[in-house]
Amino acid sequence: RIAERVSSAPAPAQAPTPVRMPTAAMEITEAAKSGDGTIMNVGIRTTGTFKCPDCTQKFDTEKSKKLHWKFIHDPNRLQEE
Repeated sequence: RIAERVSSAPAPAQAPTPVRMPTAAMEITEAAKSGDGTIMNVGIRTTGTFKCPDCTQKFDTEKSKKLHWKFIHDPNRLQEE
């Protein structure tokens, strides 16, 4: 029975094709950058004038801060009746 299971096993999947990065230098705007070089702040925007009241993220505009709060922190956003 073991031989039956081995012979009927699906063929191994092929390795995924590696993604090729663009050869030209990518331009990253200051607004898209985050962190300050420390492990603690990886992915955290530490520059900006408008600080989120619920976390350490900072934003360049009030509008971007409000959108962040709406989609990340708003407790009423995903409530179902």
